Amino acid sequence: MSDEIQKQLAIDTHSDQAELFANRYEVINQNPYQNSFVYSRKRLNEWLDKYIPADGKGLKMADIGCGTGYHLRRYYDRGFEITGVDGSEEMLKQARIANPGIEFIQTDVDTVPLPSETYDYTLCIEVLRYLPDILPCLKEIKRVTKKGGTALITAAPTFQSTLYPIVNKIVMMKKKSNLTQLKQYFHTAGELREASQKAGFTDIEIHGVYGGNSIWLDRLLPVVVPPFLKVWDHVDNLTADAPILKNFSNMFLIVAKY
Repeated sequence: MSDEIQKQLAIDTHSDQAELFANRYEVINQNPYQNSFVYSRKRLNEWLDKYIPADGKGLKMADIGCGTGYHLRRYYDRGFEITGVDGSEEMLKQARIANPGIEFIQTDVDTVPLPSETYDYTLCIEVLRYLPDILPCLKEIKRVTKKGGTALITAAPTFQSTLYPIVNKIVMMKKKSNLTQLKQYFHTAGELREASQKAGFTDIEIHGVYGGNSIWLDRLLPVVVPPFLKVWDHVDNLTADAPILKNFSNMFLIVAKY
């Protein structure tokens, strides 16, 4: 299967799930420990806020692969001038409903029709895991980010504690599965650093966002997930970004500048 077909399958799958994602994001502020997806976004938000200022007046932000626009809504309310791009028109329909004051563009994340060296902050959340080749997207992120600006990019670790890379391979070999049958791509911290350098970034940090195996509790015993995650949050504070241990986290955050 060609890279272009694989990317289109990812877009089509997310188009089918656009309303589901919109509904998932709606509950984050209600109970950040409701399930593993919501918890992962709580943890990610806390990491993003370490780098993105509370006052965004006079600053520009682009979100490459913005999905339903959840992150843009957070930063639009802080005063950022924002542009969102995504390959899925269904995702963008949800984004436009939730964010009437934000510009959205449907486009391939590998060829973004945005001006060079324009954005103070560029986000790319949960996109690399669906790309057979991450370098073209990273190059576009670097191109649109101002010199001295900050790119914040997530990726899926190869050795994550959920063992999901193995599960994804098994799911893709089956004809039918209760899990989404969409091939995903996983990377080590070293691979991500090397790709970011090839894209032109010179100042690169890679952090572990959260760990644990609660995604399987979501399926097997969901009633215990909220109290478990409240306790696990304290464990993540100590271990998710610790040296060596961060390689077993379930999400990497790349913080890149040039």
